[in-house]
Amino acid sequence: MGRNPNVVCITGASSQLGVFLLPRLQAAGFRVLALSRSAPLRPLDVAPGVTWMKTSFLADGERRDQVVRQPLPDHLVSCAPLELALRLVLRHPGLQRVVAFSSSSVMSKAESPDRSERRLMASMAADEKALATACSERGIPLLLLRPTMIYGCGMDRNVSRLAEMARRHGLVPLVGAATGLRQPVHADDLADLAIRALQASPALDTASPVCGGSTLTYREMAERIGRRFDSDPVLLTIQTEKSMERNIKFYRMGENLFLAATIPPGCFIAPPLPKQPAAMKSKEMDIEKKRDPHPGSYPILPDHIEKRGAHKGKKKGISWKQELRKSRRQNQKRR
Repeated sequence: MGRNPNVVCITGASSQLGVFLLPRLQAAGFRVLALSRSAPLRPLDVAPGVTWMKTSFLADGERRDQVVRQPLPDHLVSCAPLELALRLVLRHPGLQRVVAFSSSSVMSKAESPDRSERRLMASMAADEKALATACSERGIPLLLLRPTMIYGCGMDRNVSRLAEMARRHGLVPLVGAATGLRQPVHADDLADLAIRALQASPALDTASPVCGGSTLTYREMAERIGRRFDSDPVLLTIQTEKSMERNIKFYRMGENLFLAATIPPGCFIAPPLPKQPAAMKSKEMDIEKKRDPHPGSYPILPDHIEKRGAHKGKKKGISWKQELRKSRRQNQKRR
């Protein structure tokens, strides 16, 4: 069938990169084939020029009777694991260019002390090399982008998790000194970069790191995130060494996420409470003095209690009963 030079296939269309990339591709006039594992069983036109379909349709050739009706892709933007991009390149050698997103951790964490992390980085590096080799053998320009910490629409496991903790609990937990440097980059900036790469002339064929405009320590980044919800955010630091001395185990659950079953008392560091001005303290004390101890009650003070025998020897006042008796006696005498 005829080829449309504006057809772009995007993997990981439901990822946070895909959220920003799809409308930008549509606005730029591209015909979009959006691949996702969560797509319906049959290809679905979800918007003008945007078709949502299962990854296996183009990558593995399933249901060719349905796939043949779709135009063949001319460009590939990979926002999913690179292993999928490799399968697409091998199946569609006529691609004009490939833009693939990897991770800067491939380089920065290649010598990580964590064994599982080293294995993951080695696997990602092998996928990068295999994709680069396949594109080179077929004469397809490959722009391999290695972004740092990505954020933007609440789907990441770093910035969004910290923001959620600050919003719900009013504090941001940190593990250790948190002095490692970060350069977070917004997903929409990466989407804009991908569009520019597809339109670049000549086509870009290189590998490059991609980062945001600010270099921050993890603690500084956490403080900025906390300030979105509180002008004076509370940073709660977990002392890992003290915790581990008490046999607390930390489990890595992501690039910058650790979990523990419990943290014992004495293993936290928090900022001191702000000092109150002297005038405010005296005012609060005055209010406390005037306040009743309990609503609906009154205090019994020593001055209110009469001492035993205090009225001995004193003339008692004439009561109304005495007046009544005196009046009765006078009436009886008159009779």
